Formats: sequence, structure tokens, C-alpha cells
Amino acid sequence: MSTTYKEANMVYLFSKISSFVFSIFLTVLIISCQNQEKSTLGQETIEKLREKDIDVFGSYAITKLPIEKGVKVRNPVKIILGPDSVLYVANNTGEIYSLHDSDGDGWEDEARLFCNVKDDGLRTPVGLLFKGNELYVGTAQEIRIYTDQDGDGKADISKTFFDRIPQSEHPYEFTSGLTFGPDGYLYVVLSTDSWNAGAAADPDGFRGAVLRISPDGKEAEKFVTGVRSVHSMVFNQYNDLLFIDNGGGGNPTEELNLAQQGKFYGHHPVKYNNPESKELPIHNFVSEVAPAGMVFNPLTNDFGGTAGDLFVSFFGPGERWERGAISRLEIERKEDGTYQIEEIPIAKRIPKISDLAFGSNGDLYITHVGKTDYWYQPIEQIEGAIYRMTYAPWIKPMPREMLAEEKTTPSSEDVLVAGKQLFAEKACSACHSVDGNSDLIGPDLMDIGKFYSKTELLEEINNPSLRLKPGMIATKITNVNGEVFLGRVVGTDQDYIKLMVIGNRVLDIPKAEVKSEESYEKSLMYNGLLNGMSEEETDALLSYIINLKEEND
Repeated sequence: MSTTYKEANMVYLFSKISSFVFSIFLTVLIISCQNQEKSTLGQETIEKLREKDIDVFGSYAITKLPIEKGVKVRNPVKIILGPDSVLYVANNTGEIYSLHDSDGDGWEDEARLFCNVKDDGLRTPVGLLFKGNELYVGTAQEIRIYTDQDGDGKADISKTFFDRIPQSEHPYEFTSGLTFGPDGYLYVVLSTDSWNAGAAADPDGFRGAVLRISPDGKEAEKFVTGVRSVHSMVFNQYNDLLFIDNGGGGNPTEELNLAQQGKFYGHHPVKYNNPESKELPIHNFVSEVAPAGMVFNPLTNDFGGTAGDLFVSFFGPGERWERGAISRLEIERKEDGTYQIEEIPIAKRIPKISDLAFGSNGDLYITHVGKTDYWYQPIEQIEGAIYRMTYAPWIKPMPREMLAEEKTTPSSEDVLVAGKQLFAEKACSACHSVDGNSDLIGPDLMDIGKFYSKTELLEEINNPSLRLKPGMIATKITNVNGEVFLGRVVGTDQDYIKLMVIGNRVLDIPKAEVKSEESYEKSLMYNGLLNGMSEEETDALLSYIINLKEEND
């Protein structure tokens, strides 16, 4: 026997509420669901404004909010539903906005500045969480609480909640995934420092871990370790903590994990004394790369038959600005505590999205980051938007078969053999593993055909420096004696920088001997790899790479 989220919640309600109170609750629930089934926006208006370039695999319409009043919303990253049914949005540059429907027509059309963490000397507010009217904000340096006491829509007081965060000036140092547990403690993630040659001292091993912080912010402990780049965590009704993590650096897949206290999850093992075992994901995502946000659809919100499902957003790879996706997970928890999960695509070609939140109207709101520089910082022109997904039963869903722009089709045995030979001749295996486990100087190629087409792979090989995967950027280190090292940082500690160089050797470079270190924003893969190859040979090599899963199954 096993129970789904929906079944478990209904059993809980029946067991906890008397029949009389429950009958009243059920009436209110039905009315609520009926109201949420009816979009607050008219069909004609939705059809006029919906984004038709986005592939939607369900009866949903995606529109862009017409935010033309108030302050300009720039590169929105995080979104959350706050008090009084108001949505709040944050970006990497420090601004936190509230969204409003100024004319009552059902569309949020005005943005107001709630606060700017730069005023407190902070940056990168990518963790948002409300507790009453207090907004907990995770920044690179600390977790700070902002409060609007006088009700004018602007934070008028703030205070530090937790500041024991090892931080340098590296732009990928995130404090994210803020969520309160059933124990009243705050759970939060500090992103890894494994790619940062100049990482701050971290004697407690906090960076690269999920922390459990006491309600007063005075005590903290590592809950789990070995995480890489976690942007969202949620507790479910079983009081299980779920978190997403990005592939790379010891994580062979884009993954959903079940956090179990004291366990290690695979990333940066040296930092945590090389644990003998690591916890495996409960689900490997297949819709897209770089999972960025997730939110449970409330049980009171039908939203096309998805009540209780988990919605997940994907940022997509690097600087491929057209990539991004949304999927939903139907989750079943079995009696032994294990999970059975089905991933269902919702939208594709919804470019560079980061976070999700359900509004009080039952619609799903989505942050579209837009173009940024390599470090996710804004470029000169204003970019980004906020999308709104509305259940639209009149829309016929696109068939799921159209998900892939270019399907991975089985190639003949002769083609795969020829491709494997070329893979060896070009020494690809010197930098790329194909087993889904080894961490070499280049990205692992197992299952790459799930996420990249042949056309995209060809672009990556022909111009390897055009789009660099976060965490794969090289570092140039110069010692005091003039010796220069070029490679990828795979770890740091109090005394050494661990630099993986060509040949996959890891050098321990004493920090005391480092004169300078700088980012080397070029790929370590040389140009012209395919020079002299015929079209047939190139196709054979790409066919081998894109079918690596088939090759190894």
C-alpha cells in the first residue's frame, strides 16, 4: 500500500476535524476551488496577450504582466506570496519589489520598492521567506529581517538574524532555499565554495551544506552536507525536506533530493573528509537543466487537476537565452518512506526562468530573469519580466512528442563504433568522463543527449568559449615566484587551493605562495577540434556522444 499527497492530506483532515466543522470546511473548500477554477481574466483578454512562442503542454495560457507603473523591475530572480496576498520579487542587484493591481482589472501592473539590501551593505538577495509580516532575506553576507511596521508598503526597520556566513566577493555565493521546518527552525542553504579560489575561511564547513538555524538565530548546525547549488527547498506534509540541486562537480544529474540529517550528498567530498557513501537523488530531472525553483500547488487549487503536485522551474544551460522549462511532479510516498515520482512537462522555451509562486488567485507566477552577464549581473538595458500562467480549459494541449526540437534517435551500430573511435582519437576522454560519476576537468557527458541536440553540441565544440557552464570557468593562479597555473578550482581549505589542470591532475597550491588569482573566461578545450573531419565523421562523433546512455545501458 502507498499513499499519494492528495490521499494523505484528506486522511489528515478527516482525522483532525470534527464532522460538523469539517462539513463547513468542505463547503468553503468547494467554493474556493470553484472560484479558482474561474480565471479572474477573461478568455478574450488572455488570448490577446498570451505568449504564443512558448510551448505549453497543458491547457494553460502564459501571459506577461504589464508592469508599466511604479519602479522598473529588472532581472527578477525570486518571487514569493506575502501578507495580504501581495507578491514580492527580488533580483541579484539588491532590490525587493511588491506587485500590485492598481486599477482593479485583474492584472498586476505596478511595482513598488519594498527595500534595497544595498542600503545595508548587502548583495544578492536570492532567498525570500515571510513569517507573518517579517520578510527573511538571504544575502551573500547574512540573513536579515525586513519589516513594514507602518503599513505604507515599504520596509521601515531591519535587523540581522544570522551572520555566521563565510563570504568573499565571489558572485556565486548564494544564501537560498529559506524555509521553516515543523520544529520552528529555519533551514537554509549556503552554496558551495568549491569553484572559488579565493573562498573565505569556513572552519564550520557551512558553505556547501544545508543549515538548521534556531528560531532566535543564535545557533546553527549542519543538517546535510555535500550540496552544490541549491536554489529551493520545501517541506511536504510528511515533514520531509526536499531540495533541488544542479548537476556538475560530483553531481552527475539535475536532481531532487530528500534531506536526511547527517547525510552527505556527493559534492566536494574532500571538504567533508571523503565520506564513504553518498545519498542518491529520489529523482533525476529530464525536462531541462539547472532546476531553479519549486513550489507545491495548494490542495485547494485545482489548476487543471494538479492540486498537491510539485511545480519545478529550470533556468536552462548557461547563456542559451532561449532555453528554460517548467515541469510538475506527481509524487507518491510509500509506506517505507521511499518516493515514486513521475515528471510531466508543462512548458518549454520559456526562456531563462528562475522561480515560481502560486498567487492567491490560483495562478502560477514565474520570474523570467532575461539576459545577464556571466555572473548573473544585469547588463545595460533593462531585462526580464514576470509571467503568469492561467488554467485555460479552452486551449488544446500540445502533444508531449513535440518536446524535443531534435529527438535522440538510435544510430546504426557502425556509426556508433566509428564515433567511439573518433572520441578516442580526439582524446575526448582525457577531459570528459562518460560514466556519470567521475569528476574530470570537463563536464561529464553521460545522458547529455537528454538536454542538448546535435546542433547545440556542435556549437559547443566549434566555439567552446562562447558559453561556459557555471562552475567550469577556469582560474589563472600566479605564485610569488612567477610560476603560473591554469585550471579549474575543485576545492579550497584554510591552507590550499586545489586546482585541477589538464590531465586531470589536482595540484595543492599553498595560499601563502599565491600572488594573484583571476578568472580565465575561456574554455580549456581547444578550438578547431573538428578541423579536417568530414561531415560523416562529425555526425558519427556527435551520434556517439548523444547516445552515450544507450551505449552504456
